[in-house]
Amino acid sequence: MKVSCTPTRFLLYLLGLNLIAFAVVLNIRYNLGVAAFSSVMYSISEIYGISLGTASIICYLIFVAVQCILSRRITLQYILEVPLSFAFGFLTDLYDWMIPEISAPLAVDFILFILTMFITGMGVFLCVQTNLVLTPTDGIVKTISDVFKLPFSLTKNVFDISLVVISALLCLLNHAPFYGIGVGTVLTAVFIGRIIKIYEKKVHLPLTAH
Repeated sequence: MKVSCTPTRFLLYLLGLNLIAFAVVLNIRYNLGVAAFSSVMYSISEIYGISLGTASIICYLIFVAVQCILSRRITLQYILEVPLSFAFGFLTDLYDWMIPEISAPLAVDFILFILTMFITGMGVFLCVQTNLVLTPTDGIVKTISDVFKLPFSLTKNVFDISLVVISALLCLLNHAPFYGIGVGTVLTAVFIGRIIKIYEKKVHLPLTAH
């Protein structure tokens, strides 16, 4: 199905991208564990001493390749995820530079972390629903969902948990601390997909072209 890129659709898409990048950095600042879907990127960044954006680009390009393998085809959608990988990596580094360190009581950090999960869920929801170019993280989830005929929200849960496991293995293999893995990581792995499901049921976007 061909999707027209209306101004509303494009603006909602840009908002979604920014919400995701913004939330990724915020989760790091709370010191409760990074979001599950960014755990591998953060571990690579800390282990090998590269920026979070650069680590994200590396992972995103791998995700694009896996999408092509799983679907057994190379589509324009997948090709466009490559420049988006670089753009999103830059956006992540930009927010990493802009957002200062946060010093607050643990209870406040926890409440803010929960709120940030809803920001993340909304960002993913907007990017998926506008049906333009998905971030490779969401693109690979959608590809797995389509190939194996699974609900997107369920696939997102399983994929996020898998990334946490991969992150832990990376740290073990490199004899490094469990970078960024904490209670917040577990929370995002379990609940981000469910939050997206809430948005899927309750939020109706004005995407129809007139």
